[in-house]
Amino acid sequence: MTQLSAAVVTDVLVVGAGPKRLVAAAELAGAGTSCIIVDATAEPTGTSKAAIVHAATLELLDAIDAAEELVTAGVILHRIVVRDQGRFLARIALDGLPSRYPFALGVPQSTTEQVLLRRLAELDVPVSRSRRVESIQTDGDGYLVSGVDHSRSGYAETEAVPFTIRARYVIGADGAHSTVRTAAGVAFPGNTYASQFVLADVGLADADGEAATISLSPQGVTVIARLPTRNHRIVATVDTDNVPAAPDRAFLDALLRDRGLGERLSGEPAWSSRFRVHRRVAAHFRSGGVFLAGDAAHVHSPAAGQGMNTGIADAYELATRLAATVGGADQTVLDAYEPNRRSAALEVLRFTDRMTRVALLKSPSARLTRRVLAGTIGNLGLVQRPIATWISGLRRSPLRKDLPVATFASRTSTRDRLTSESAPARVRATPP
Repeated sequence: MTQLSAAVVTDVLVVGAGPKRLVAAAELAGAGTSCIIVDATAEPTGTSKAAIVHAATLELLDAIDAAEELVTAGVILHRIVVRDQGRFLARIALDGLPSRYPFALGVPQSTTEQVLLRRLAELDVPVSRSRRVESIQTDGDGYLVSGVDHSRSGYAETEAVPFTIRARYVIGADGAHSTVRTAAGVAFPGNTYASQFVLADVGLADADGEAATISLSPQGVTVIARLPTRNHRIVATVDTDNVPAAPDRAFLDALLRDRGLGERLSGEPAWSSRFRVHRRVAAHFRSGGVFLAGDAAHVHSPAAGQGMNTGIADAYELATRLAATVGGADQTVLDAYEPNRRSAALEVLRFTDRMTRVALLKSPSARLTRRVLAGTIGNLGLVQRPIATWISGLRRSPLRKDLPVATFASRTSTRDRLTSESAPARVRATPP
């Protein structure tokens, strides 16, 4: 564990240590920009959490030399299947995506973080845990960031050791309750969905091993996708407040049975949780030299698995622009970050909100209309291809924007390698 001295100086301070923060640090370090990560938690996540990585994100991870290891550790999902009360509605194929990675990847967030942490270790980037940022003040042409170090005190406030870091720039990627966002005085308007969401990793006997399945019913929406552990991820909306903090086998079996899915768990969940979902976008993604990315900047419905993927795109674009600026580019290079990424976040919020509301329709007539439209128009290639491309994140990818040059010295630019987008990916498909 990296020990911080009383005063540390760095080009960029990244607050938080999930996948978004790790990608930002890897891109910065790869371009020769000094950076430090501080995180309030004592350990990396040990659970699956965000478990779908889309094609655009794999391209970004390839840019920091982390994609191949992650793909090897995951399970490839070739399609998304939509059903209504067990009846087939539509199939969205992903294998025609204009990318080196024409698929979605099922992989636990814990694995994604492990891969990125190994990459950071290769780049000699400090990751300092159990450090909680408490204040950010302007300091000349940079910022003085202060907080407390709990790494040796077990979070006993009387034993916590203060720390101070001077940074030219600060990235706040510290979650929906961002300390950095609050310190910067940035509003976070929005609201909360009435439904709760259940999340669980479970053993299922007969689920499709190569598809993510979205099942609609009057009781709610259920998404099932396989993980490389041979477990399956379940995400389900639940209208009642009577949901246990960690749903067990009996609760999940009843949920699947009531929705007519014909699945039963083979044992107790490996992990489960419940949560409420907000739809919020920060009023600004930048305040001077303080920037917001990921959940600190936007939160929305988990529909189509966009949360972590959008946050990683934020982190990559921001890090590339910061590295170019530290390397001597004009400060105006940073001006494009907020309009680019805030418009992407608003687009994702609108799309996922629309998907969630359509999926939660309860009126029989509205559900019939949805079934007819999805079963006809939804299966047309002219409709499927744009949907698949949107879900993949490719059109919103920073690699398809006018980014400044900030690449690893050891190899050519990833954007140059993408000039032939249909080139086959250098990956192996995990068998179902």
